[in-house]
Amino acid sequence: MVLERNLGSPARYLDCLQFMLAPYPQNGDPLRDGDPARAPHILNNSWGCPPEEGCDPGALQPAVEALRAGGLFVVASAGNEGPGCSTVAAPIALYDAAFSVGAIDRSGAVAPFSSRGPVTADGSGRAKPDIVAPGVDIRSTWPGGGYATSAGTSSAGPHVAGVVALMWSANPALIGDVERTEQILAPTARRPGSGGTGGGGARNRYAPATGDPLRGARGARPAARGPPR
Repeated sequence: MVLERNLGSPARYLDCLQFMLAPYPQNGDPLRDGDPARAPHILNNSWGCPPEEGCDPGALQPAVEALRAGGLFVVASAGNEGPGCSTVAAPIALYDAAFSVGAIDRSGAVAPFSSRGPVTADGSGRAKPDIVAPGVDIRSTWPGGGYATSAGTSSAGPHVAGVVALMWSANPALIGDVERTEQILAPTARRPGSGGTGGGGARNRYAPATGDPLRGARGARPAARGPPR
């Protein structure tokens, strides 16, 4: 991974995802020393692996499915290739096993840059993103020790990761129950429009307060676990 050039590779990304599933000590052996008990609960991913980095649409799919099967909630920023259709195209945002997040502005409108579905890169026609969240005029920390205002789905994804963290804190019985958590999130996101360029989820508006999903989380009981998907 060449960070100064903002370039990665499938092998590096797979190494990172494997570490998240079963962290191991520095200079340790991932197969011998990996410990799933040390895995995080939630992963926020504000990156993608486009073809120029060597990724085909399915390159990272088994790894992301393994994370989900392990009970990790995988949040993925949808990308900034909008407003055209089928611009959610790079791993890992296009996967069913990832919860993909588009961006809205302060008025609640989907940001023009926010990538849309349906997903055609893998032939699935999958509706993506799964939800949208604030991603325009977001003030946050910036390299060099200061603060800055920016826009992008990389700013939207952390909002959703934070809501999931609050939900799991409010009801620890939900920790690791990715499917049930998604079921609670979906109804609390308002839908001002239908269908369209983003499939079912791109028109969702992020709930303006965490009250609704938190109420749902507190009253939820874990759903029966099915086979990993």
